[in-house]
Amino acid sequence: MHRVILTYSKPLLRQAVRSFWWRVVGFKFLVALALVAAALLMLILGGDTSWFVGVLASVLVLGITFMVALYVIHYRNSLHKLQAMGTPQATLDASETSLSLSSGAGTATLPWSAVTEVWQFKSCWLLLLSKSQFVTLPLAEMTPEAGAFILARVQASRGKVG
Repeated sequence: MHRVILTYSKPLLRQAVRSFWWRVVGFKFLVALALVAAALLMLILGGDTSWFVGVLASVLVLGITFMVALYVIHYRNSLHKLQAMGTPQATLDASETSLSLSSGAGTATLPWSAVTEVWQFKSCWLLLLSKSQFVTLPLAEMTPEAGAFILARVQASRGKVG
């Protein structure tokens, strides 16, 4: 079993949510929105007021709303969980069968099969439980052995590491 005391902070959570946001939204989405905006601008400047202009405007507004909402919702949820922890520390226990996190907010034990993917970033790892739920693991206190063990257990349970 590997035990690690993890320390959380607002800057770390902001970086984790920003990393999650960028990986979900990505460059292609931003380019697509820019193309929609450019086409919309060209049509409006050309005097077009057809239903197609309305559709393009709606797509642009929905795309921007999606991007903003994705960041704001995840960041607020992260801050709420940080506040619920009291002391911004959690204990991670990684065993052969499960991953357990405990803090002032409570304890959660997950089988490794619950982790569908690990996204590795410079300051933290995101353990994805679904397309929209993740657990943030700060790397500052993570030992190389514990990190390697976590990655091996996720891969052994058919999760992706990237």
